[in-house]
Amino acid sequence: MKLRKQLYLWWLWIACMLIILPMIVGCSGNALPSNETSSTFLKLLKLQPGTAISTAIQGHTYIVMNDFAKVRDIYGIPLPTSNDESDIENYTMAIFDADHSLATPGPGFSYTWGSGFDTHYLQEPAYSIRSNNVGYSPSDVDASIESEIGLGLIGNFNPQATQTDFNQKTGWPQWVKDNYITENYQNVTINSWGDASILHLLDRFAPPDLDQLGRAHPLAVMQTNVFFSSFAANIKSMIDANVGKSTSMADDPKYASVAKGLSELGAYSAIINDDIIGPGLTNFDALKKSDMGTAPLLQPYVALGSGEGKDGKGVYLAVVLVYNNKKSATDNARILQTRIDQGLYTNGIASITWKQTFTDSQISVEGNMILTKLYGSILSQWGSPETIPFSYPLFLHE
Repeated sequence: MKLRKQLYLWWLWIACMLIILPMIVGCSGNALPSNETSSTFLKLLKLQPGTAISTAIQGHTYIVMNDFAKVRDIYGIPLPTSNDESDIENYTMAIFDADHSLATPGPGFSYTWGSGFDTHYLQEPAYSIRSNNVGYSPSDVDASIESEIGLGLIGNFNPQATQTDFNQKTGWPQWVKDNYITENYQNVTINSWGDASILHLLDRFAPPDLDQLGRAHPLAVMQTNVFFSSFAANIKSMIDANVGKSTSMADDPKYASVAKGLSELGAYSAIINDDIIGPGLTNFDALKKSDMGTAPLLQPYVALGSGEGKDGKGVYLAVVLVYNNKKSATDNARILQTRIDQGLYTNGIASITWKQTFTDSQISVEGNMILTKLYGSILSQWGSPETIPFSYPLFLHE
């Protein structure tokens, strides 16, 4: 009996180790903590190649992201009940009314067929762009990310439905039919229609994917992602980043930190920049002149992310500043609080305190990040709260 009891205890110990060891191993190495893997912004960064960092606006990283699923949840926007033109239009406009971000929700979703910052075209709806042209509808899109490389979407899509629609070529102009080709890359079909830089103004918004200038851009549809760009080569680079064949923006610690921080702040839109609100900024002198010098400037940071969010207090500006270490973040959090409490800036007519601008502020430090929430009715007057850091001197650094 004693031997049997020892054997039982021995096998019990082995069984426990078989359960516990995988859990220990799973928490080591390069595995991301659960709060990071749940970050929609971090998932979006995986859709952009690391080369997006070096091809951004004026040499600086400029990435725009939207979490439409969170917008729907926060503002109680229901999904469209059908793909009827009126239902799609009402749903799209409800999203845009809630989310003031610069980014468009992407191909098949908005009025601009993923044309990015051409927001002045939003007043001219592209009614031809519906699910019967591209195989999916606005209700299938949950999030988007855009850089100069291209646009990536997260959602629930049906590649087979897309290819069925494309094979039928319903309503396609003749030149679109003649130039249509497909290429299989990493088991993903990339659809192209000739040179995407050529304008066809008489075919604006025509099926399947012509934009407001009649340009046909390459498009790839997967089950959980859509990729859209002016060049098929860019789509390949986004696919490579997504499947891990090459590095993505999520592999860069500073951008991963910004994405994580914005998610923790509850933002549903985001603009990520590297060192852009300092001496290298083209309008730095003008911004510095608008700062009245009543509070010290921040010390240089390595990345900045800003976004829009909403909670019980109302709409707020979420800002993440990434420094090289925790001490720098802690020191500059105090400087930022001083700038908010004592700082003055001018709009060209009068001097204004930041305390007049924001009714409430919350500043905290997490590791090497400064996490900030700024509240105030003034936010709605700026149109896109996430653009405030690039137009006003609060976050200027030396």
